[in-house]
Amino acid sequence: MKAKLHDERKKIYYPKKRKQPRRSLSLDDCLNRIFTSEQDPVKLNIQRISELRNNAMHLIVPFVPPEIMGLFQAGVVNYPKALQDWFGFSISDRVPLGMMALVYDFDPREHSLDYARMKRRLPVGTIDWLTQFQQSMLEEFGSLGESGYKFYIPIKLQLALVNKPGKSDVVLTSGSLGKQALIMTVPKEPDTTHPYRQKEVLQLLNQELGGSSTINPYDLLCVNTIYRIKSRPEFCHKSRFGPDQYSPQFIDWIVKRVTKNPNFFTVARKRYKKRRRKPKSS
Repeated sequence: MKAKLHDERKKIYYPKKRKQPRRSLSLDDCLNRIFTSEQDPVKLNIQRISELRNNAMHLIVPFVPPEIMGLFQAGVVNYPKALQDWFGFSISDRVPLGMMALVYDFDPREHSLDYARMKRRLPVGTIDWLTQFQQSMLEEFGSLGESGYKFYIPIKLQLALVNKPGKSDVVLTSGSLGKQALIMTVPKEPDTTHPYRQKEVLQLLNQELGGSSTINPYDLLCVNTIYRIKSRPEFCHKSRFGPDQYSPQFIDWIVKRVTKNPNFFTVARKRYKKRRRKPKSS
């Protein structure tokens, strides 16, 4: 923005005060001089990101919730457009277009403000401020109408493996020559996707469930056996050289089960004992 003002022969410095260093225009003053309308979605986008940055310094916000990431994605799209409109410069000549999209490799649910573990990680004041910021941001997005995507771009993905995918974002076909399509499995790092060993799973579960009943290794054995957890890759990674590792999704799954049925582990123990008593058929 200072480059644009300078290019238009406009001042980018405040009047110099005696015995004080020269100061250039602040972010807010640059915005007001370039975007004269208070409802300009690009201006509102930058103001919101500035507000988040300023409060992050005071509240110690270590992450950006996935619902707020859309602010930054809109900013990423607005930036090359401004370069092209103001200076006739295309950033795609120097930066691959794929780099202009925000990409992250984590489960958005674990960074949501509604996630129980996240609520314990952040102070109450920070959670309250982020919640209010997120709500007002979404309301502002809804009020901007068609121009709202210069302010906020929702990041969503729907994947459907069905005969009639409808409005899904990705469609797999058999190919123009009728050849069978292949679905490639992308290798993942187990320490990232399944970071917990049995001891850590038990600690986290006892914390999540509030200590109403202490869960021990036998309880986990019963659940693993009855629900065939070790054959479900989304829950368990069977290591060739070390102990089995479990995913955060496995912990969430158990917490949801216990929430719906407080006798979840009692039932699992009974089913496990009953299965062990059954004589094996010849």
